Amino acid sequence: MTGRCYVIRQQDKNTAVAFIDSQIDKDPKWLGLVESQRVIAEQEYRAAKADSTSLNAWCRKWLNETHWGQIKDAINTAREQKEQLKRIQPHRTISLTHQAWQILSDLARQEGISLSEVIVNRLGKEWMTVFVHADARYDNAPGNRRVRS
Repeated sequence: MTGRCYVIRQQDKNTAVAFIDSQIDKDPKWLGLVESQRVIAEQEYRAAKADSTSLNAWCRKWLNETHWGQIKDAINTAREQKEQLKRIQPHRTISLTHQAWQILSDLARQEGISLSEVIVNRLGKEWMTVFVHADARYDNAPGNRRVRS
């Protein structure tokens, strides 16, 4: 749909996909297409969002300059937030077996993210669930009555 466009890199694919998913979910008319074209575009999108090459081809076919600008802005915002987190959060050094390192490395390469992001993305939600439950057990244990604000 457009002559000049932004190229979505593999490491930015997840941000672009999350943005496009959000836009389509919020407003089915976001693509600006007639109903029959929108259905085809969304079907093709579901297949294209698996990798950055396919996603870029889909975007070139279906998106206009405004859409590309919005995606670029979303990616830049996500990068800035990631950089800000790096400055705020201290790093820790850990030792891994070669097998553990290989698994994390393969996942990181497939998803275009860092090893730390693999750990946080895959274990973060589970950890928060365990942490919240453990905290609740501590709060309710005899002699450990804390008042939450």
